[in-house]
Amino acid sequence: MTNKTQKILLLFLYLFINIYSRAQDVPYSQHYSNLTYLNPAFAGTRESMRMNLFYRNQWPKSGAGFQSFGAAFDLPIEKFNSGFGVIVTNEMAGAYMQPSVDFIYSYQIKPFPDAYLSMALQGGLVQKYLGEVELQDNNEVLTRGFSKIYPDFAVGITGSYKNFYSGISSDHLMKPYQGVSARELQRINRKYTFFIGYLHSLTGRLIKEQRIISPSVLIQIQGGQQNINWGSSFQYNWLIGGLWLRHNVKFNMDAAILMAGFKTSDMRFAYSYDINVGKKTFVPLGSHEISFTILFDYNKKKQFQAVKCPGFLL
Repeated sequence: MTNKTQKILLLFLYLFINIYSRAQDVPYSQHYSNLTYLNPAFAGTRESMRMNLFYRNQWPKSGAGFQSFGAAFDLPIEKFNSGFGVIVTNEMAGAYMQPSVDFIYSYQIKPFPDAYLSMALQGGLVQKYLGEVELQDNNEVLTRGFSKIYPDFAVGITGSYKNFYSGISSDHLMKPYQGVSARELQRINRKYTFFIGYLHSLTGRLIKEQRIISPSVLIQIQGGQQNINWGSSFQYNWLIGGLWLRHNVKFNMDAAILMAGFKTSDMRFAYSYDINVGKKTFVPLGSHEISFTILFDYNKKKQFQAVKCPGFLL
């Protein structure tokens, strides 16, 4: 590879990273396997402490190296019908990194029988870091890089009524500046997320196995980017699966998402793969995603009255 070609490719990667990081947050596909990341109001909505690990490898065959991973922990504060959570994440692409830490406080109420509502505020710090990028042959510096730390905030509401569950949230409330200057183009667009789903159990007197179907729709809007995910999760005893389609408001298809895994009463593991169905590219743009969730019991002083997170979601 000539210096000229290498320089063009590195410059393209640098520009793509910047555009990608401004356009939208990481498009995780396993939304319901990472509940507090989906909506902070899920923090503390189980009787147990909950820990979640997640990892996504975006377009591995492109060579761009877009990877993101993180860990989340939440627990109920029963005395105050509240919840607490913390999320630690990192995004990487070559010389680019974006670590973050967020803290969540939620408050839960039961407005009427069979209905539950949780409201939450999230706040934390984000660092954007781009290291110095240079050409290998002559050590020519392509970019000096930069580093910036800024606060970020989000709010969310989730609720359930009988077998229905839903939620709405807004991320990047203050539209923080993420670049080296205070130009409008350096501000992060707010991200709005809305979802609604239904839990349908096929268990009956003649069916002893646990069979659940959960169709859902999720809409995310951030700047000029719109993602609409619709499909369904499935459970047959300890086996779980899912199939979703993702497209924009004009029904331009982006990906088909396939998920498979297993689930017990206190643990859940899932793997998913995004199949590119809309982009015409020279290399496949599939993405891999893994999630693991575990619940920890602890001594409870009283019965927790406002559990809103359906057990199927864990």
